[in-house]
Amino acid sequence: MDMSAHARAWVYKAPRDLGQAERKLIRERGASFMATWNSHGEPLEGCVDVLHDRFVVLALDEGQVKAGGCSIDRSIGFIKQLEQDLNLMLTDRMVVVLEREGKAQSVRLQELPALLAEGLIGLDTIVYDDLVATVGDLRERFRVRLADSWMRRFL
Repeated sequence: MDMSAHARAWVYKAPRDLGQAERKLIRERGASFMATWNSHGEPLEGCVDVLHDRFVVLALDEGQVKAGGCSIDRSIGFIKQLEQDLNLMLTDRMVVVLEREGKAQSVRLQELPALLAEGLIGLDTIVYDDLVATVGDLRERFRVRLADSWMRRFL
């Protein structure tokens, strides 16, 4: 993602890997959305990308123009439209993506304690922190150990 570290980031996760056609559609629709996204008539500088074949990331550099409530609402509308077009939930906050056997896997947040108790995951298991707030955070702490994530409090 070619944005400055201070750019805001919103991460939406798919419960499964996105196929090539889906990733292409998201990027094309994202480019179209970005071409028209504005705040009080001022164009916003941002991008939409797909990371790790599973995460839709919307980034916004607010260095010139800050996003207002209406522009944030439009971005959520864009994501909701993607959900409808792809027949895929991207906004389910109860989905956790972790790495097992070298692959991304989705589980429900409430499943984490049982997976830990069964030894199927550990505190060193890599999880994806979709609550990162900036592109810098996305680069630095998107993939973290379960022990170092917000999810630990649910164990």
